[in-house]
Amino acid sequence: MSYHQTTFPQFPRLPAEIRRLIWIHALPKGRIQLFAKNVPWKNWRLLPPVIAHVCQESREVALNHSVVRGFPTAEDTQTTTWFIGSRDILELHSGYPYPLSNPEPFFSAAEQISINAGDFEGDIKMVIKDFIEGQLFHDVKIVYLIVEQIETAYWPPFRPDMTEQDKSKGTIIDLCSDEDRRKIEAYKAWARFQEMSPIFPRREEVELALRMRLDRIILEEISHHHERLLQAGYQEERGDIISSFPRTTPISPNHPWILRQWRRLPEFRPALLILGWR
Repeated sequence: MSYHQTTFPQFPRLPAEIRRLIWIHALPKGRIQLFAKNVPWKNWRLLPPVIAHVCQESREVALNHSVVRGFPTAEDTQTTTWFIGSRDILELHSGYPYPLSNPEPFFSAAEQISINAGDFEGDIKMVIKDFIEGQLFHDVKIVYLIVEQIETAYWPPFRPDMTEQDKSKGTIIDLCSDEDRRKIEAYKAWARFQEMSPIFPRREEVELALRMRLDRIILEEISHHHERLLQAGYQEERGDIISSFPRTTPISPNHPWILRQWRRLPEFRPALLILGWR
């Protein structure tokens, strides 16, 4: 008879630094925290991670890595969310920048955000402007541009680590990720067995068109930022002659200052939003 050990009595003897790393590794990842106009917050809040209920030490780790807030007030326990900025994804769905709420703590913590790829003249343009101005999203490394939303009952295999509390909140499938593309192929194989023929957009089919529109918006917003700085009498504190702040307008798209602003932006990736049926 096989024996599966489910306890580790020596865990408390490990150095505190090692224990904390283990607790951090146990935090959930890939959950989606939605920000949207006119969407009931309680339907999209993220519940405390499992480790928040294990012991005082693990709860402290969970709290230290989370933005824990309630809407409309912090005292409203039915709307409290636990957003883990280093592991969860902040979805900017509609109505950005949400003037009637206080999303800045989430914006400051987020390392990954997602946004509808079809809204280049609306929300995406506003987000890019905020990236360039450097007032929000200081830690964001990746922006997922959602090219398609798919609903399926074959939901858990896309996220084997999914918990019951995360069901129907969705998951992001990164079309630039080999691992996520393998998940798509596995889903298609299962679907063929079920005599279905789902069609998924491929990276090469969507990336070029997205990149062209994205580059145009980025260049426009950097140019507008330059004009605003010029009007405000901006003086660059440091910089050599080659990359110093240009004092005239318009400026060439390949000017070193523009290229430097461009390099400060996060990586943009085409992605799918997978929603599971309840």
